[in-house]
Amino acid sequence: MPRHRFGAGSFVRITACLAAVPLVVAIAVGQAKAQQPAAGPATPVVTYAEQGWSPADRDTFYSTSQGSRMMPYAWFKALRRLDADDPFDADQLQRYGYLRNDSPSNSEGLPIGFVIDGEGTSAQIGMTCAACHTGQLEYQQAGLTHALRIDGAPVNADFQQFLTDLTAAARATLAQPDRFGAFARAVLGTAFTTAKAIQLKSDFGAWVAQFGEFMDKSLPPSPWGPGRLDAFGMISNRVAARDLGVIGNFKIANAPVSYPFLWNAARQEQTQWNGGVPNGLFIQGLARNTGEVFGVFAEFKPKIFTPHRGTIPTVIDYSNNSARYAGLQTLEEKIATLKPPPWPRDIFGLNEDMVAKGQVLFAAHCAECHAEKISLNLGHPWITPVVAVGTDPKMALNADGYSNPGLYLDSLLPPPAIGAMFKDPAKTSQMLGASVVGALLAEAFIPPIITPAKFAQSGVWRALRKDFADIMPEEKLSDLLNPDHLADLKALIKSRLNNLFDKPVPPGGGGAYEARVLHGIWATAPYLHNGSVPNLWELLAPPNQRKPSFMVGSRVFDPKKVGYAIDLSPFKNGTFVTDPDNANGNGNAGHDYGTNLTPDERWQLIEYLKTL
Repeated sequence: MPRHRFGAGSFVRITACLAAVPLVVAIAVGQAKAQQPAAGPATPVVTYAEQGWSPADRDTFYSTSQGSRMMPYAWFKALRRLDADDPFDADQLQRYGYLRNDSPSNSEGLPIGFVIDGEGTSAQIGMTCAACHTGQLEYQQAGLTHALRIDGAPVNADFQQFLTDLTAAARATLAQPDRFGAFARAVLGTAFTTAKAIQLKSDFGAWVAQFGEFMDKSLPPSPWGPGRLDAFGMISNRVAARDLGVIGNFKIANAPVSYPFLWNAARQEQTQWNGGVPNGLFIQGLARNTGEVFGVFAEFKPKIFTPHRGTIPTVIDYSNNSARYAGLQTLEEKIATLKPPPWPRDIFGLNEDMVAKGQVLFAAHCAECHAEKISLNLGHPWITPVVAVGTDPKMALNADGYSNPGLYLDSLLPPPAIGAMFKDPAKTSQMLGASVVGALLAEAFIPPIITPAKFAQSGVWRALRKDFADIMPEEKLSDLLNPDHLADLKALIKSRLNNLFDKPVPPGGGGAYEARVLHGIWATAPYLHNGSVPNLWELLAPPNQRKPSFMVGSRVFDPKKVGYAIDLSPFKNGTFVTDPDNANGNGNAGHDYGTNLTPDERWQLIEYLKTL
């Protein structure tokens, strides 16, 4: 049996947070590990699902920079809220649903997944995948509120509200003299002078202008709400519009989806909801994660190296970017050891008789798409069919759009195209693919002589070494580093990155999405690609019987229907309204498999799904 790997997941998903602050406690509850808090009795008891990680593994996941640079860290710390006389980050952003990080190494008091990139005056605040893929559910036991932390889980923070408020606070700081004066003194400290404050205002104003433009042209008037993000739309805007300087490429990011869970992510043969990213190898994982960080505030400034002449294509220099490839590979390797969370039966119980009956129903109604089947592709991942099952098509259709290629005009298309060049208009997905492949090759081969230090430390070469050891054990990667073989080696790498971000064409077309293996599915509500169905019970109901509206963002867990409470939310944008016409990305129809079961059979199938 080939050795399989897990992989870091696709784009930003963040947990909802209630008012109580989760700290770590030293008791064992069910299959969870715990540590001791320093707070009083109102603090929820937090335990960790048993997923194969040590506290050190978890800390690495929470705090490893991937090169995201949202804004200078000193500015972020000096910003004040508009709705309260507090620093913007005073509550570790728990009001938006981010999780508190009480790790001893978190000396700056940042939320989980928020990290500092760089040092000193160049330090920037950024995000890492843990901010988007760390979940937590809450339940009552013995009169106390307990919280179960689930690493790699879909999460429910209101990311759009965070971006909206950050933009508003920055604009108010720039516009209001008293507010800017306090900001400048906080940023400059004892080095404050009038001249430095004037320069700071100029620099801050430039940042506010570009960040505000990005948000104004990207965020939809109908908010994504908790637990959703149009990740593909935001990445497209970031790379194709802002980074290439083509303002006309901006499009409203109006196809929000749920964030996928991370465990087993790279064991499927493609990721992204539309199946647009190939999987199975570490180099493919590094490529999708590079695309992710480009969308989450990494700096990326491609430029023309040599212009187009006759039949000679434009050559692009992709090397000017802030992606931390070593950090991205560290995160990918860490996720490779992350196990799906086991159902906490000691907390919520489990009916073994119903499980046995549900297993038979799963084989009859679910296994065709969701059972483990080994692919013949490199790395032998699980087969994840991309099929149209009548669900909302907006994300898939938006991901198939076109843009002005800007400076990419007449440069080479990404693999598998051979010799073909970008023309106007160009597929946005191919522009993203060219950006990522170009950046990876630049990281690996600039300068053209590969030094021992680069070979040992580069995230790209670490990924390639692992892939070669797995799929080509008879070959030594170092043997291919002879300068005479570098062109062949580049071609080999490109061949592993074919069709990056370019979705497969399934039978029927339209709104086709990947069907994942369902390990740990109990911890991933709400369901369908766009989070339009609140729990497993309703997912097995006929579409016309699913709730047309429900509350989202709560952490209170419903172990019977398997989802979160739908009658309360800590967020002002916490009401999800479905769209029967599939016009705004909120359609909850389709995926009607198992919907002809009796109520008893539905409960039996749900009981079995808990055990996967």
